[in-house]
Amino acid sequence: MVKIKSKPITVLTIEIENNDVASILSQLKEIFNKKFFAESSGMPFLIQAKNGVSETTLKVVEEFLRSKGLKPLLKFPEKEESLKKTAEVELENVKSSSVLVINKDLRSGQIVEHFGDVILIGDLNPGAEIRATGNIIVFGKLRGIAWAGYLGNTDAVIVALKMQPQQLRIANIFAIPEEEEEDTSDRAEVARIKDDEIVLEPLG
Repeated sequence: MVKIKSKPITVLTIEIENNDVASILSQLKEIFNKKFFAESSGMPFLIQAKNGVSETTLKVVEEFLRSKGLKPLLKFPEKEESLKKTAEVELENVKSSSVLVINKDLRSGQIVEHFGDVILIGDLNPGAEIRATGNIIVFGKLRGIAWAGYLGNTDAVIVALKMQPQQLRIANIFAIPEEEEEDTSDRAEVARIKDDEIVLEPLG
């Protein structure tokens, strides 16, 4: 069995609704003049953009946040083509646009981001990562990083036939395995949040 330790993380979310760069920067400057933000160097941030917001606007906002000492948590792609380019794997929509199926192993350095549930038919190898706003289901070995509910969905779960993660995240809670002998049992497990911690349970 894999033992894990959970810790909460604080993420600053910036919602961008239009391309009025001057207005956006003016509002951000006013906010960051406050003492709280002045002392928050190193805080991770997430840019959440509405449809129609240009890449140029996003880059300007990102550069401003970086200049204040914050670090980007991840990009928030709006288009399916952007998602496919980032993942560098073939993705197939099934049932609805909110579910993605990946029919191959994910190798080190590959990252999949999706607004919905992700189903991986294969292994999530060390150094690979899946980020989903919904659930993550791995029909194989989960040995990389899985982040479910990454926009704050605490009801999301992570399921794997073999759970050997580098790191698990659900919403703003993350967990890392403790060092111990490798689990040789063949059983599927599900990770979910209970009492503000991520716990692993046998599936079913």
